[in-house]
Amino acid sequence: MKHKRMYIFKNAIYQEGSKSAKIVFGGPGELEIGPAAEFDGKPETLNPEEIFVAAINSCIMTTFFYFVRKSNIEVLSYYSDAQGQVEKQKDGFRFTNVVVRAEVTLAQQQLAEKVRQLGDLAEKYCLVSRSVSCSVHYRLEVKTKGK
Repeated sequence: MKHKRMYIFKNAIYQEGSKSAKIVFGGPGELEIGPAAEFDGKPETLNPEEIFVAAINSCIMTTFFYFVRKSNIEVLSYYSDAQGQVEKQKDGFRFTNVVVRAEVTLAQQQLAEKVRQLGDLAEKYCLVSRSVSCSVHYRLEVKTKGK
């Protein structure tokens, strides 16, 4: 029989009067949060839609680096950006697609194909993207230093 594990992740949200709401994370502390500008929010505050997309982007990155470390591959740099598409459906707004585009720079060209395979594993095993109902796509470009 498989052993079940339970992980609990916490944060808190509070608002006082007409001030912006705050979200409190255990590590980074407090951040202002509110609706996205498209939903009458202030553009300078963090919003749940950005947090959702950021969670997918960062989970794929950390999953990628898990496999990179296991493979003892040196990555010189990693950059990624992510875009999430929200559409109005019959039952309301929802995310329908998230695309994460990443660029990895390596010192050794001969490791490029292996790193692409590790990217495939990251896309397949990212906990957050496996837990959402919209499609998630990871587009990894591998470069070599000086090229």
